[in-house]
Parts: sequence; structure tokens; C-alpha cells
Amino acid sequence: MAELLRSRLGGNGRNDDDGATLALVIEGGGMRGMLSATMASVLADHGLVDAVDLVVGTSAGAANATAVAAGTIGAFSESYATVFASPEYIGAGRMLRRKSMVDTRGITTRSSELFEWSLALRDGAPRLAAVATDVVTAKSVPLTDFTDATDLADSVIASSQLPLAGGLPVTVRGRRWLDGGLIEAVPVASAAALGATHAIVLVTRPFGTAPSYGPADRVIERYLRRVNPELGDLYRSRPERYRSTVAEMRAGSYAGVHTLTFAPGADDPIPGRTETHVDLLRAAREAAVATATRGLAEADLV
Repeated sequence: MAELLRSRLGGNGRNDDDGATLALVIEGGGMRGMLSATMASVLADHGLVDAVDLVVGTSAGAANATAVAAGTIGAFSESYATVFASPEYIGAGRMLRRKSMVDTRGITTRSSELFEWSLALRDGAPRLAAVATDVVTAKSVPLTDFTDATDLADSVIASSQLPLAGGLPVTVRGRRWLDGGLIEAVPVASAAALGATHAIVLVTRPFGTAPSYGPADRVIERYLRRVNPELGDLYRSRPERYRSTVAEMRAGSYAGVHTLTFAPGADDPIPGRTETHVDLLRAAREAAVATATRGLAEADLV
């Protein structure tokens, strides 16, 4: 994996005729997505994004992937703290105004405007995919080959639509969707389905950890069972599925794809899904810069 990256860095990037398809795979997690956005920004600063053929993200990771493809990931990674850590977009106070706790559409629309997401559709950009959960089939689906900027933004919304906190499932391309992280938080399998042979993987939880399962999750599980019983089962098994799949990615291979995986350190500050404390977000961003830089050095890529 590292040999392929070094070869592309020293050659023609994604235009190298080496027979490989290299993906950048990005986990989200709401405001925790700032960590993967920051790591992606560090990779971009070192030229690695120019080596990537395909960028695949789930939930906030889909927004990050779009900013990577647009070439604006540096500024976008800062916006988690400077723009979106605001009661305008996130917080229980929105529910008092009869709104969803998270304004998925508002965040996406503002991101598209501020960070020129339409550039992700330009010639020469890496192929882009946003992974969402089809509520009828209970399958994760990589949405790609966007017709225009509206289709792209709608697909990111589909990938990011949290159950309950974000509102009802959204309809895009004639199908109903919820957050891709319900089934595939780290979408290496979707990257494989799109032809990836190798992947740089950015996860937003320290190695060995997994999503918790508490009282709020039981409420979400009951809701999902009403939507589709299979979704409830998948949500309940999410912590163990996450732990085992990330362990395989860390070991170097998952779903037939060779992987190099970056994760926050065990002692790094980790934002919550709806984090709005700006100081914590800034500290987490600084730690993510250090983590990504250290990971590149350990792989002999800087």
C-alpha cells in the first residue's frame, strides 16, 4: 500500500498507469467528522489527494469527501468550529422551535455555497461517492455520477440524514434514505463496489473503540424497527460490526481492498456527534493534524 502511494507521489498521481484504483475513504460522525476532514486536509497538503482516483464518504464524511474533490478541504475542515458549531444548525434548542435537532439541509446548503462544492464535478476531479442507507432494502448504497450540483447536495443530505435527530427519511433519486452510518460508517466495502483496489481510510474513533449503545440508541432502534425491522437489527449490531471492520482495516485489508488506516490517538480529544464547544473542536483539530502527520511519517510518506 505505502509503495503504491510513494510511486504515485513520485510519478503522475492518479494518472499513473499502475493498474490500481486508489480510494480515499472517509468516516463522518456528525461534528466528529471534523477529525477526518482535518486528516484529509493534511493529506492534501502533502499531495496525496492528487494520487487518489476515488473519494468515498459516509454522513459528514460525504461532505468531507465532496470538499476533497472540490479542492477546498482545508477551509472546510476549519468550518466545523468557525461556522457550524452554532445553535443555528445544531442543538436541542432547535427542537423547542419545532425543528430537527440537526439541520442537515441547512448545513449542506451552506457548505456547498461557502466551499464551492460544484468544483467537485469539474473535469479532472476524482470520482466522488456519498454512501446512504436505503430504508426499503436496508442496504448501503454509494450515490455517485452526479448530474449537477443539486443532485450532489441532495445525495450528501441523504448520506447524512440522522434518524430522529435529523428528521424523517429524505427522498432522492426516487428512493428513501437515512444516514449511511447506520450500516456502513467506514465505507470501504462501497469503495470496493466502485472498483477500489487500495484505500487510504480515515476513521474518527481511536482504534479499538466503537459506538456506544445507550438509552437514546434504544429509542432510535425502536424507531428504525417501525421503518424497517431489518434496520433495527443492523443498528443494534452496529458497535460490534464497527469494531471488527475497523480492526480488519487497521490490519491492512478489508473487502478485498488493501488499506492504510488513520485514526485519532487514544488520548486525543474526540468531539461528540452534536458538539458545539468551539475550544474542544479546535483542540481536536490540532490533535488530528498531529495524528495525520505522524501517520504519514510512520508510513514513510513525508
